[in-house]
Amino acid sequence: MKKTNLMVLALSLSFATAYAQSGEQILNSDPINVDGYLAEDRPVTDGELEQIRSELNKQKTGTKLNKEKAKDLGKLTQQTEKLIDSQEEYIDQKIESTQAIKEFNNKYEENQKKLKCIMEESDSSDCDPYKNKYPKNKKVEVEVEQQIQVQQAAPVVSTAEVAPASGNGSFEQIKLLPYAGGTTYSGENEELEAEIAAGLRLESNLNSRLSMGIGFNFAQFSTNDFANSGFGNYGGGYYNAYGAKGREINYKSMGLDLYGKFFITQGERFRPYLGAGLGYQKANMKYAQNNPYNPYGAQFGGEEFDSSHATGTLMAGTEIMVTRAFGINLELAYSSGLGGMGSEDAKNPSVSPDQKRLQELGDEIVNSNALSIFAGAVIIF
Repeated sequence: MKKTNLMVLALSLSFATAYAQSGEQILNSDPINVDGYLAEDRPVTDGELEQIRSELNKQKTGTKLNKEKAKDLGKLTQQTEKLIDSQEEYIDQKIESTQAIKEFNNKYEENQKKLKCIMEESDSSDCDPYKNKYPKNKKVEVEVEQQIQVQQAAPVVSTAEVAPASGNGSFEQIKLLPYAGGTTYSGENEELEAEIAAGLRLESNLNSRLSMGIGFNFAQFSTNDFANSGFGNYGGGYYNAYGAKGREINYKSMGLDLYGKFFITQGERFRPYLGAGLGYQKANMKYAQNNPYNPYGAQFGGEEFDSSHATGTLMAGTEIMVTRAFGINLELAYSSGLGGMGSEDAKNPSVSPDQKRLQELGDEIVNSNALSIFAGAVIIF
């Protein structure tokens, strides 16, 4: 009996010891994960890192794209709104213009109908309002004739309209053109500028584009005789008598010219033109210092030279009308001598050196080219 109890006790102790050991092993053993592997951290492989990085990059790229899409969508929305507004404005303008065209067409058709009723005999009832408002000229003439028969002392009244005078007929328009400006004479050896260049023209029309006229002109200038440097052999008295700068020469010319103009346009205010003319000029030259000086048989003092010559002139300008009767005239003219008609010397050039100088200068002016710029007025009668 005791043996039996000992064996049972020993067996119990062995089971208890085995159970305790198994429990300790269980408590001290490594935990097991759901996959059946130990819970010990496994090393992460390169493939998994690349997959994680790829996912992160996809998320970043997607976030960036979503932001850009949202931004572009906002701009597109604004542009769409502006386009819609402009389309609405275009539609409104199109409607207004279409309505205006329709109203114009209606008024035009109505006016055409009115004109047809007035000018043509029509029995249509639609024309009655216009017939009453605009009676025929025949009715007006009948009424005038009846009034004349009743009142024989009354003056005859004509129903015809009198057209205003256009002034385009020959010599129906008379113009007075005073002018002034500057003239430069260019010769072979001398170039002289007039101190005074002025004139007066009287012009009349031949038709609406052509006109002709007659003019009077006057020019004056002064210059020193610079070619007297060889006169020193006449003694120092020449310079004592007339000055070291030489004797002053006074030139005056006046003349008449006939000319014609062609007006390029027929405007009422701005009328450019081209013209040409022939003239006759009478010129006089003399020295300002005319006190006598006679050394060695030479004669100085009292020299004077008169000449006459023909001229040809080309002109271009414009008339700018301010009112119907007054305007401004601007003109550029070129003229040249066509040859002398005669000259007269106060002294014999063979014994008077300064007389010869006047003659030479006069011949150069006669054959010179003159360029003039004039400004003046246009007065219409």
